[in-house]
Amino acid sequence: MKIAIITLNYSGKKDTIEFLESLKRLQAKGYRQQVIVVDNASSDGSVSAIHKAFPEVNIVQTGQNLGFAGGYNKGIDYAQIWGADYFLLVNNDCLIKDTNLVTDLVNTLESDSKIGLVSPKIYFAPGFEFHKDRYKKEEIGKVLWFAGGKFDWDNIGNIHRGIDEVDKGQYDAVEETEIFSGACVMIKKEVLGGLDERYFLYFEDSDFNKRAKNAEFKVYYNGKTSIYHKVSQSTGIGSPITDYYHTRNRLIFGMKYGRDRTKFALLREALKLFIFGRPAQRKGVLDFYLGITGQGNLASHSSSGNVEYPLKLSIGIVNYNTADLTKKLLESIFKQGSGFDPKNMEVIVLDNGQIDPCKEAIKEFLPKIKYLQNQDNEGFSKGYNKTIKYSLGEYYLMLNSDIKVLKDSLTELVKTEDEFKGKAVLGGKLFFEDMSEQDSVFHLPTIFGAFKEYFLLKKGAYFMYAPQGEKPSKVEGLVMACFMIPRKIINKVGLLDEGTFIFFEDIEYCRRLKQFGVLIYFVPASQFIHYHGGSTSKIGQQKAYEHLSKAAEHYHGKAYYILLSIVLRLGQKFGRVQTPRARWMKS
Repeated sequence: MKIAIITLNYSGKKDTIEFLESLKRLQAKGYRQQVIVVDNASSDGSVSAIHKAFPEVNIVQTGQNLGFAGGYNKGIDYAQIWGADYFLLVNNDCLIKDTNLVTDLVNTLESDSKIGLVSPKIYFAPGFEFHKDRYKKEEIGKVLWFAGGKFDWDNIGNIHRGIDEVDKGQYDAVEETEIFSGACVMIKKEVLGGLDERYFLYFEDSDFNKRAKNAEFKVYYNGKTSIYHKVSQSTGIGSPITDYYHTRNRLIFGMKYGRDRTKFALLREALKLFIFGRPAQRKGVLDFYLGITGQGNLASHSSSGNVEYPLKLSIGIVNYNTADLTKKLLESIFKQGSGFDPKNMEVIVLDNGQIDPCKEAIKEFLPKIKYLQNQDNEGFSKGYNKTIKYSLGEYYLMLNSDIKVLKDSLTELVKTEDEFKGKAVLGGKLFFEDMSEQDSVFHLPTIFGAFKEYFLLKKGAYFMYAPQGEKPSKVEGLVMACFMIPRKIINKVGLLDEGTFIFFEDIEYCRRLKQFGVLIYFVPASQFIHYHGGSTSKIGQQKAYEHLSKAAEHYHGKAYYILLSIVLRLGQKFGRVQTPRARWMKS
């Protein structure tokens, strides 16, 4: 059984470190545990401080402030790839109180297949009570913040049962409840569909709660285990952040799920707030009517430009029926002189299906690498996207399993990327096994380019070519056998297109990079041997051709694909190029 504990940090270094320290109280018996901190582009040195204090913790850097919903979704993605069975989402301003918190919550979920979510009893952390003068000294630490509750559909908001009461055992039951608390909730993997990122902050838990109930999952409260919560440390009670998101998102949620009478009341209240409300409330109402969701227009909650990462480089490798080559690749990565630094780099290997998995062949590297396995071959893009989502580095380097890293090649790529300040996509120079140079650069394929190559002998106009010179050169496209993408570019441009099983993913991505104005450079000082076709040859020639044709049509569109096919056939029959080497189109 695998349990992921996920927390979200946004410039909350002190709270997050205190929370992680409190996790040591948990007795992780009978299950494997992975702790994930999602950092929403903090500006307070959180990442380096957390990484130094807790090197075993996985820090997922979003690169931008994605809010509560987007941040937790990143952590959930990471945990799903790891294979988590249960997901404990906990605010970073919480503190573990009970050593048996996790096991008690799991036992509740396992008691009924229809129970999908469960929250524990939640106390105000000592000193964080709303009404500090109301309680005796011995009552501090026993003041309830959440003991189950219900949703007020007339006014659109959660009502916490027992809030501000001193716990005397009145809410110790394990029972069904109408709502869970987003401050601490454990979720079964069968329930997950992700939080709605339109909310950014506030009401994303209410929306998730509603969708879970619509899917006929039960929500439970376990009063036999508990946790502390430093209430409203992230945003502050009555702050502009709270005013804006609570106002806007209450309207979004209410207009989506509320009764007609409630919707009318919300619109009437929105008009009142727009005229008489505080500035952030007025802005929230306006943005609702303008259809502005997500982070919205609250500039005070924007990300800082200085983003920290726990690692400099992540290397992603997808193995499909090439265990021997994958082993050679790992040997070359870990060989002294490659440029690999275990202190700030990582390697992720994904076995893409059960045909000839590489796990046994690479078992000597397993303590050093992150190993993943798919039950079925999901194709090139889906496989590499999974390694991207599971990576932690500032730069991500995609390597085919049929690559061998040569001396200083990783050093040269990282150094060059640093010189570009993470604003370019890079690829190295590829060689065949006999060290003859391999074409690995291309122009985006067009009909005009095919005509120039076939009939005008303009080398490189359509087919791949190898740039000359010893300095990095700007190109239009690079093969993905060796392809470095900075995280900031992934956040901007997106993941690989999963519309094809294999082929054209590099061409499509390079076209997208061009559309976003991202530079692509060929770096000849970074060199690799490429055992060309190591993976694709295992598919079989006929199957590979079918995938190639489908990918070409997906990329070009049906009409353009037909026209291009005609030009290529004419070129092969009447053109001056005798041996076409096109990798993206065959007749």
